[in-house]
Amino acid sequence: MRKIISLVLSSVLLSGMAAAAFHAGAISESTKAGPFTVTLKVLPAESFTGSGAAMVRDGGARAVTLHSRLRPDRHLVVFVRRNGKPVKHARVTIRYRRVQNGGQAWKTLPVARMHVAGKGLATTHYGNNVNLLPGRYEVEVSVNGRKPAGFHFMYTGGR
Repeated sequence: MRKIISLVLSSVLLSGMAAAAFHAGAISESTKAGPFTVTLKVLPAESFTGSGAAMVRDGGARAVTLHSRLRPDRHLVVFVRRNGKPVKHARVTIRYRRVQNGGQAWKTLPVARMHVAGKGLATTHYGNNVNLLPGRYEVEVSVNGRKPAGFHFMYTGGR
């Protein structure tokens, strides 16, 4: 009976939210937000500068580069799709917080619009490089001012 109650409570708590855990690898979780499918990806930090740059910033906030003062270790981004097609122009806001030990204040990620170098606008996504400490995280993503999509994940550190 306790197991059933626990499962029901977990379902209720995570309803509409994606939950994942990762180590040095990546996560990819999707959820619906109105007419959009929002896919959160947390990947190793990506380069925006130099001849071997992985990403091309094509709008929005400045890219946090690998050699910046922040020393980013992750690439926290969202892919936004509508009817299965990438949304190339959207107002995306991303806020995140570490929720261990009573939770921390929400941080707003400076959202750059970018695409994968050499792959074109079909790979358009939004977000930036960030430095994450190990722990549980909560992320809220809003597209064009709509009700935010929610995600949870566990980051255990490592590259």
